Amino acid sequence: MDVSCGISFSIRRVSDSHARNVLWALGGTLAATVIIFASLGSIQNQCRFEDPQLLAGITGFSGAVLGCKKLYRYYWFITVLSFVTAAYGAWTTARGFLVSSRGAVLGLIVIANLLTINMTDAFLSIVDVPKFQDGPARDRARTMIAGCIITAFFQAVSIILVGLEPNAVAPAEILEAVPKSAPETTLVELASAPQPAPQPTAAPEAPAPAPAAEPAPAAADVEAPVAQAEAAPVAAAPVAAAPEAESAVAVEVQ
Repeated sequence: MDVSCGISFSIRRVSDSHARNVLWALGGTLAATVIIFASLGSIQNQCRFEDPQLLAGITGFSGAVLGCKKLYRYYWFITVLSFVTAAYGAWTTARGFLVSSRGAVLGLIVIANLLTINMTDAFLSIVDVPKFQDGPARDRARTMIAGCIITAFFQAVSIILVGLEPNAVAPAEILEAVPKSAPETTLVELASAPQPAPQPTAAPEAPAPAPAAEPAPAAADVEAPVAQAEAAPVAAAPVAAAPEAESAVAVEVQ
């Protein structure tokens, strides 16, 4: 019975500069996590029967006396979580799913970063233990501390890059070129303001007829009484003078 198993993977070029930066940061996290794996394994491999008593009560370690297998199990969990988180983030970015999975990737990296900082503090504390002050144990402890610091640094950079949305930041030139229009602000304010309930409207009334303009009195009508009054004495004068003329004529005839 023949059994064959093969693993293949391919790396394709990513054209997006933001995605490339995220991949570089997560790749640095993966490389630094490998350092932690090697250092933590070497420290646990050199664990002796006196180590549980020496590390009991140290910051980051249990106050109870634990065996060598249980002494470092919490930090194995943190290291595995950091590695899996970085691998998941790199795969998501390379496949182009970072936009849709941004929240999940960012949340996992934040948790892994906080736990890595906690692990760094714990191994900084064991430097004061006599066993880790000289010899190979000291070198392994220092390598472990260096791996934790490098991992935490790349995780912090990954948090910044993953949380960045380059499409949401417009260049300054574009912002300056777009004119600011007051009507848009007015429309936004009107849209956000509560709209009053519509009131029933009455039927429109027919427009009232315009009053007819009264004809202006003619100038002849106004001046007629005055002319009649002035003409009355003139007309009366010939009537009164008529008898005088007749008498004059009568006298001449005689």
